Amino acid sequence: MTEMTSSFMAILFGAAVFLVIVAVGWRSVQNRRILRMRDANGGETVIVANEDDKITSVATTSGEAIRS
Repeated sequence: MTEMTSSFMAILFGAAVFLVIVAVGWRSVQNRRILRMRDANGGETVIVANEDDKITSVATTSGEAIRS
């Protein structure tokens, strides 16, 4: 195998691995639901759930959220 052929195969293999990682990540993102709730003071609660999860209630507190 020549150096050019082996380089081409390495690039092709790297691109294939990259595409598999992107496809798995994309599928994971597509199966999520993001619920956003905002209160009267402008505070926001974000819930990330799987597509099949059932959310029946949300418990909140009146404390300040820690932001970094």
